[in-house]
Amino acid sequence: MNKNKTLKFIALLLALIVLALTAYQIARRLQWDIGTKQYSIAVRYQDIARASPIFGETAAGLTEKLGRSGAEIVLFREDMGKVNGFNPPGLVSELKEMDVTRGLEVTNLQMAKKQDYRDLLDYIKKLAPEFVVLRGLSPAKIPDHLGAWLGENEVVLGAVEFRNQETVRRLAKREDLPVVRLHRVFDKEVGTLTPIEKTARYERAVQERNIGIIEYRITGSSDLNAQLNTLSSIQENLSGTGYKIGELEAVRGASGNPRTPAFVTALLLAASVGLSIRILIPETYLSPIRLSGVTVLTFAGSMAGLLVIPILTVQAGALILGVSAPLVGYKLVLQFGRSFREDPGIIDPFLDLVQLSLFSTLVGLIISSVMLDEVFMLKLQQFRGVKVSLFFPLLLLVIAAYYRGSFRISEITFDYKKVVFVTLLLGLFLFLLFRSGNFTFLRSTELEEAIRRWLENVLFVRPRFKEFVLGHPSLIAWFYLAGRYRNELQLCKLALFLVGFMGQISIINTFAHIHTPVIVSLIRTANGLVGGLILGAAFLLLIIGGEYLWKLQKG
Repeated sequence: MNKNKTLKFIALLLALIVLALTAYQIARRLQWDIGTKQYSIAVRYQDIARASPIFGETAAGLTEKLGRSGAEIVLFREDMGKVNGFNPPGLVSELKEMDVTRGLEVTNLQMAKKQDYRDLLDYIKKLAPEFVVLRGLSPAKIPDHLGAWLGENEVVLGAVEFRNQETVRRLAKREDLPVVRLHRVFDKEVGTLTPIEKTARYERAVQERNIGIIEYRITGSSDLNAQLNTLSSIQENLSGTGYKIGELEAVRGASGNPRTPAFVTALLLAASVGLSIRILIPETYLSPIRLSGVTVLTFAGSMAGLLVIPILTVQAGALILGVSAPLVGYKLVLQFGRSFREDPGIIDPFLDLVQLSLFSTLVGLIISSVMLDEVFMLKLQQFRGVKVSLFFPLLLLVIAAYYRGSFRISEITFDYKKVVFVTLLLGLFLFLLFRSGNFTFLRSTELEEAIRRWLENVLFVRPRFKEFVLGHPSLIAWFYLAGRYRNELQLCKLALFLVGFMGQISIINTFAHIHTPVIVSLIRTANGLVGGLILGAAFLLLIIGGEYLWKLQKG
């Protein structure tokens, strides 16, 4: 067997391993996503105590009404930085008689002294919570007696969304406790959301972010029946997508989470890296021994890393795949794309976009398979390379495109129009950089929020704007121009190339958000692709019209 045939055989073997392991992991993930569609609803005891006199109810009576409307958990809160000792757990005896689940959230634990922890444990024993949230405590300072009691009583730990989860992760691992993600409306937002906004907020949390408990806030400033109706409408809407109210031990996160054996993760990483190297590096510089050696070394290094620093190893592996995948996709599309053949047809740019998007989706599924573990699915740890994997590949793509001669940057001449164009393009990149992620000082406008809500109502899952509005139409235009104008429109093609591949990178990053159910990510990607094809067709018509007028002007 000659060198080329051996390399093809190794590449085929690696591809089969990647596809088989990815299919296995995604099947496990789908089974978990579909089989754990239960959630619970919590209300704060402070809200009940504050609002019950306003509504002419006793605390127990209001709790009972909330329970009939689906709120099965009463959440007590204690601030270790504001109290000396603990207030008597009011309503506890009534809650026990009504068989209402009790939860406890303790904040500012970093301010507690040794005796405070003993008082806290006494308080916990009286309250007997089944659900506990601990905030503000360094993982190294978790008292043994507190952790032991939680472990012995099989308490469910709560991880508040968008908060630091290191304490929860360490304690859950030490005591082998289940973890449930809790979504809440921040204090400054309470009373400001309309019923429609509130309903949509909670629905998205449960459907898209593996939330097991939603904290529903009761206020005395609006009608009680209206608030109960909103609570009921949330459940009705969620039931339409297969979600239902469940007991605490059955909700998502508490009922068990998948964990991937180190061997599977290491083999998937090694096969993916080896296959990427085979595609990226020319056969002249690659031999079967080198390719096999790199693959084996990657497997050995991954196994060692997963045994010593598992979280960092998985994050690093996912980042490597996310950064290198656009380069692999670029080379594949140059080699097999229909737009780069002689006399390309008008439909070829659309077919190339579909093929490249399918490849990006596959890469996203591979990354999702690598990160299939409860620490990522419940966001106790998250993929920290989202912004790096969004923009660093663009730099690598420019270098690769220049090296392959796709763009002749040296031939670009600048005048004031092109300077303005480049400035606007740079502004677009910076805008997308600051807008990516959950926290940003660039807030959505009311118009944008209205468009998002409309898309969610119509499509169930909103596609990403950077895909269907920017990326996909730009890539269609680049395919069209790159296949017809080899030596012209260099700056325009470069801009379309960068914006277009940003859409592909966004597809990959969609699946890197491992806390989002994979079905939701697939629907989001499909919606973005369909929308991008439609807008891309309109954009291409404008280009063809401009091309026609330009040729007329030239004579």
